[in-house]
Amino acid sequence: MVRPPFKIAIIGGGVSGLSMAYYLQKHWPAERGELVITLFERKRQLGGNAETVLVSLGKLKSRTGHSEDYVRWADLGVNDVNLSAYPRLRAVMEDIGYLHQLKPLQNTESYFSQDGRRVLTDDRDLCAGVSDPAYSLAEVDGGRLAALQAVVHRAALDLIEDKRITPRYTVADFFEHCLSEPRRNLSRAAEEEGVSIDWEDAELPARLLRVRDEIYYPRISAMYFADDRGPGVMPLQAPFEYYRVQEGGASAPERRYFDKGAQYWLEVLAGFVTAGASQGPRVEILRDTPVEVHALAGAVRVRERRDWRSGEEASAGQEWTFDLAVMATHADDTQGLISFADAFDDVERHLRGLLGRVRYTKSFAVCHTAAHCLPPNRNAWRTYNIPIRSPQDSLSPYRIDYVVNRHQNDMLNPLYNLAGLPQYFVSLVDDLNRIPFDDMLDRCSSGILEGLQHFPADGMPEALKPQLDGAAGLSGYQHQLGIDLAHHDLGRKAWTYFKHNVLDAQCMDAQQQMARYNAGLLGAWRGQQAPRAADLGSRLLFAGGWTRGAGLHEQCLEQTQWLAQGLCVMKDPVEGASSVA
Repeated sequence: MVRPPFKIAIIGGGVSGLSMAYYLQKHWPAERGELVITLFERKRQLGGNAETVLVSLGKLKSRTGHSEDYVRWADLGVNDVNLSAYPRLRAVMEDIGYLHQLKPLQNTESYFSQDGRRVLTDDRDLCAGVSDPAYSLAEVDGGRLAALQAVVHRAALDLIEDKRITPRYTVADFFEHCLSEPRRNLSRAAEEEGVSIDWEDAELPARLLRVRDEIYYPRISAMYFADDRGPGVMPLQAPFEYYRVQEGGASAPERRYFDKGAQYWLEVLAGFVTAGASQGPRVEILRDTPVEVHALAGAVRVRERRDWRSGEEASAGQEWTFDLAVMATHADDTQGLISFADAFDDVERHLRGLLGRVRYTKSFAVCHTAAHCLPPNRNAWRTYNIPIRSPQDSLSPYRIDYVVNRHQNDMLNPLYNLAGLPQYFVSLVDDLNRIPFDDMLDRCSSGILEGLQHFPADGMPEALKPQLDGAAGLSGYQHQLGIDLAHHDLGRKAWTYFKHNVLDAQCMDAQQQMARYNAGLLGAWRGQQAPRAADLGSRLLFAGGWTRGAGLHEQCLEQTQWLAQGLCVMKDPVEGASSVA
């Protein structure tokens, strides 16, 4: 008897969904029989929280008199990685032939108050630029501030690495302890860093407050998973685990940006898995196909949802049946996508309880030329520009401004450098009105790339072509704003609306419980532990950025690789879903 194919649905076309397909395709053993993978993405473009836009900055004029539109791209969401701490990402990119497209960025930061009275620049990795001693963290206060900051950083990382704290221990707790007993809490780190500190120095408390209020509190508020109630309430683990991965590693950080944009690399990955380049199981990607998932006894039914953008009751479309589904979507979205047969009330209550513990904030990402968002002194502009907040602020929403020219390292690119470096920015803001409409850049329109000498159309990523045709559709979560962008001037502007899970103690607890749930299912399927009927029947596994750490690329790949390898060593796949009525 021929065994029917084992069918897996993946819901979500971001890095988690695409990497899940990649790892399943790579590791599925041929002796296990045929595997069929179908990935569903609600939008026309893949990427999740990655979105790349094409914009025109004016006319590029050459010495010969030639004039053409000066077209650039920018990432509104995910925009860089740290290769020294991303071994899985490096391996995937090498395998699919993309690694050479990761380019070194200019890794510099500026912390500033809007009135310009307080400015600090972190220029440790500055090259092809000028560091002003009046602002440089390495120079101010005779270098003592930078030395103390390194000690504080090491002390926090030691607490994380030694596993001496729980998610209930907050950033505010840590700094309170540093301020009340600096010698006790910082002496080990000072020795590790080779820094000599005068513990009796009367200026030490004020210096520690500067480290907290002018560096760490602003920087943590500029992390996409930040709690809008303020950086002090966040678990210390959240930002410092992020630091460890995104800005650390076994060697010096290798911060790289995605040449041609983050969406391009995900399209390359999608092309790789759908082409079957690895000679593994076949993968089909269905775009512009929002679905809902219903867990049956021993199977999963996936049903297309129409008119999902309107917020009205969606009508049903096509249906598919699978052996299991992997939910690679935001936790709150997942709540509205899944349902269960009556026999699985217990597991449904458990899962909805976990998903409900994950809280989200939303922000606008805008590509623009409004220089008022940056430090008042242009000499203090850096790649990452982070406003210093007032301690009296009742809320502290996610906020950061990128100088895209620096992020893409224009100074080392002769073509862009000769263009005179027209400055353009990406800002993450809680209110779209913070960026004047006239300063927002327009998305490029159809035909603008024809004949360009500095940006040949045949080198444009496939992912960006729908923008030029006006067919890209709504991006991010714009559909939740209630604006008819097809008939609104904002529809042509380069902006989007993202959501981010808050990495608080509740989210960390949900991550741990979800890991146990996933492991329980995989263990039962492998025959390593007594299966529970509810677990076996639910047939749902969970991935997505919210399930591991801060949802960095490497953490998403760590999660999906673990899930895929677990599925690939199942004791024996159950009967194919095609046998389910």
